[in-house]
Amino acid sequence: MPADIEGYREFVAARLDPLRRTAYLLCGDWHTADDLTSTALVKLLRHWRRVSAMEISTQLRAVVADAPPTRIDVDGLIRSERRRRRHRTWLLTGTTAAAAVAALLVVPSLAAAPGPAPTVAGPSSAGPSKAVASPLCAGVTPRPTGPQPPLQTHGTVRARPNEAPAAAVARLTGALRDALRTRMPAGMRIEPAQPGCTEPQFQYHPSYREYTVDGKVRRGGDSGFFMLQVSPTDTDSARPNCQQAYNSLDCKISRFPDGSVALLSKSEDAPGAGQLWVRLFQPDGTSVLVVTNNFGTEVVGNRPKITTTADQPLLTMDQLVTLARSPGLTLYP
Repeated sequence: MPADIEGYREFVAARLDPLRRTAYLLCGDWHTADDLTSTALVKLLRHWRRVSAMEISTQLRAVVADAPPTRIDVDGLIRSERRRRRHRTWLLTGTTAAAAVAALLVVPSLAAAPGPAPTVAGPSSAGPSKAVASPLCAGVTPRPTGPQPPLQTHGTVRARPNEAPAAAVARLTGALRDALRTRMPAGMRIEPAQPGCTEPQFQYHPSYREYTVDGKVRRGGDSGFFMLQVSPTDTDSARPNCQQAYNSLDCKISRFPDGSVALLSKSEDAPGAGQLWVRLFQPDGTSVLVVTNNFGTEVVGNRPKITTTADQPLLTMDQLVTLARSPGLTLYP
């Protein structure tokens, strides 16, 4: 994120109306003009260090028509870009860094006194009257080390859930394991990044108040990164749009009969290295993010080196949506 955020704000404040009027001349609709302007401002923010106000100003053409009040929230754009960069850091570093970060996340239920491992229960495919119980793994220390991110204080579309993190970890893990058993393609499995875990298990990130599973998806000799994250929907995402997507230039919005909305985005970070990204906004105020790719990343000479691990991502976009919509993946049970 550029250090000179105040300079960016000042630049946008001084030139927002001319930009919007220029966009309006191009499309003839104020709502569409705001969307076009938002896209331009996000691109400008990502390259702010490498441009100057004079270079941009020479390309602007002011028009005399008065513009109606803007719907563009500059601070919201900045917050969305920060979240996008945090997600991108996770995704480009792949499972090697994810395994290290796992030690910084908290599995609250493991902080209890020694004894039998807790179990999670998920609905069985045999019917609602039966449950499949499996133990939570005890391979991750619940003691974070090193500097921790500050507690995030952004607003949410609904009051934050009051379920205890330990209970939520067990409940969400049961729902996910059941979904993977019933919805994953044959011959495919998720290999968790947490040391000592044989099945995927959620971890609670207290700074961001979110629950995350990460690891590798495998089929035969092919593999790829996998991450699923459940969090409260922030107020900036109350009206989902493609500016919130991983790649706003390749994004689709899908709406479902239950009122949920999904952003579907994909990118190619290197030739043959594809990434699929789905973020589902549920009507109850829960946000579910699912990501996969077909490459790994290592740092060579202070630069990332990308190596493909399969011809294409092993899971399709439709399969990611299906996982995101799995019953039980909610913070408001």
